[in-house]
Amino acid sequence: MKENKSWDLYADNRKDILSIVGLNFLSDIPRGLFNGLLYLFILGLVLPVLNNTAHDFSYLWELFAFYISAFVLYLMLTVISQTNNYVRAYSISTDLRIVLGNKLRRLQLGFFKQKDPGDVTGRLLHDVSQAETTLSHNLPDIVTSVVVPVLIGLFLIYVNAEMAGIMLLSVLIAAFFVILARRIIAALGMEHVTAINQTSSRILEYARSVKLLKSYDMTGDKFSILDNTMRKLKKLSFKSEVYAGIPVQIFLLLLDAGYLIMLSAGATMTLTGDISIPELFTFAVLGYYFFAPIKKLGPILVLMRYTRLSIDRIGEVLTAEELPFDAEQELPDDNTIEFNNVSFRYKDKDVLKNINCRFPVNSMTALVGLSGSGKSTMINLIARFWDVQSGSISIGGVPVKELNPDLLLSRISMVFQDVYLFNDTIANNIRVGKQYATLEEIKKAARLARCDEFIEKLPQGYDTIVSEGGSSLSGGERQRISIARAILKDAPIVLLDEATASLDPENEAVIQEALENLVRGRTLIVIAHRFKSIENADQILVLDDGKISESGTHDLLVSGGGLYQRLWMMQQQAGGWKMRSSDPAVKYDNIMGTSSVSVDQQI
Repeated sequence: MKENKSWDLYADNRKDILSIVGLNFLSDIPRGLFNGLLYLFILGLVLPVLNNTAHDFSYLWELFAFYISAFVLYLMLTVISQTNNYVRAYSISTDLRIVLGNKLRRLQLGFFKQKDPGDVTGRLLHDVSQAETTLSHNLPDIVTSVVVPVLIGLFLIYVNAEMAGIMLLSVLIAAFFVILARRIIAALGMEHVTAINQTSSRILEYARSVKLLKSYDMTGDKFSILDNTMRKLKKLSFKSEVYAGIPVQIFLLLLDAGYLIMLSAGATMTLTGDISIPELFTFAVLGYYFFAPIKKLGPILVLMRYTRLSIDRIGEVLTAEELPFDAEQELPDDNTIEFNNVSFRYKDKDVLKNINCRFPVNSMTALVGLSGSGKSTMINLIARFWDVQSGSISIGGVPVKELNPDLLLSRISMVFQDVYLFNDTIANNIRVGKQYATLEEIKKAARLARCDEFIEKLPQGYDTIVSEGGSSLSGGERQRISIARAILKDAPIVLLDEATASLDPENEAVIQEALENLVRGRTLIVIAHRFKSIENADQILVLDDGKISESGTHDLLVSGGGLYQRLWMMQQQAGGWKMRSSDPAVKYDNIMGTSSVSVDQQI
């Protein structure tokens, strides 16, 4: 399976498809042969009765022997061709999913920002399955639906060209409605597929947020987003089925009409002596076998228009622009990170504006600022989830644009604010940081991240299965497992997006100690919301509207009279906030308090 600028399912798998078509063609020849022999056998039984002559049993036995031989040959070739169909179709689809997965891994984050989650999932699952079904079922059926009528049609033209012409004319007229149905699918199909993917996303969203929705009494039809999406899908499904279904039904009716007209014309021609009764009988029997596969072919060709849409959607991924890099450029030994006049724009918004800064090795740099100021964008650019529009980011003096993204990420450990855990064991979720880590290495990382205690209390310890997304664990537990991943990876560059946000004060202090051990000899960059956790940072960069408005140590900035000082004072005031009640039994003293939460959300 290859990726190129003009990917196509058929062109890129020509040998496999020719194998499928060729073997099915060979298996259909004896099928047409034993149908013809069956007809001759019936004719050999009926004609002597009509002509009041004796049956030629030697002739009938010969036909029967040929019929059995053709049938056995057909069964053997069918088994071979069907096995070949499934093996090649499933091999292609498996390879295609692997190629798609690898391709998605190399695409910029912008590709996923522009796509609905259900759309990306649909390409990997539904679209590939559609292509697989085409190769394993539809394509063989198309071969059969073409070969058998062609063989029978040639024979019937030999018997009587005029009656065969009536049959062929009805097929040509009916074919127009198949073309019409395919055009309808072409017009409505992409919108229909999009609605299917959007519905999948909304159902997944509903399942994940059902706790929140229940708390606001928004379940059932009160959740209008899901309700509206399903209604839209229902409307589009109805349009696609009905609008395309009507021409298909007309196609089938015209074929039936063609068969009946042919029989009526044959009966008239029999009365006038233009054809014999055996010839009419021939058209009556073989005409049925002529039209039957064509009636099956029409709907398949219409559905194949959906396959074309799926192929186009897969091709859109495989031909999407990847992050370029210099294959000969090696990773530098130095892990110092520098931003030189970096600007980044997302859609119509300037997120970063002319950023110049340096992140030295063996140091801790904190990024602070109001929400939307560009902190997370800077971290994403270092990991090269995006490429900058102007300026450059370098590691050890080498621009990250020249580095292989896989090699670059091998140097980086990241702890995101939103932690995702896989539906797998605790051990394997930590092992994400180092694929072939031993259990002892995993336990050591867990101890440093202070998650070993709660893990060992679980029913199966490190072998406990975590639910998808990690919903079976608390936010703090998920975040500590994420920190264990970073510790296990032991990368020289560590990026933390508020790694202690969901931890209680006791565990936060312990994790700070683990992070201090982690940063030794490394480049550590932290997005901080709680300023107490960055008081010892070597440098703090304050971002405001995509620019660095201040930089320095905590002691320097807290007395500088700028944004950092104002945010620091707000957190100090929030930290001493208390809520009292006239009832002396009800008293709340909150160290970080509700007000501190609102301040954190602002920064």
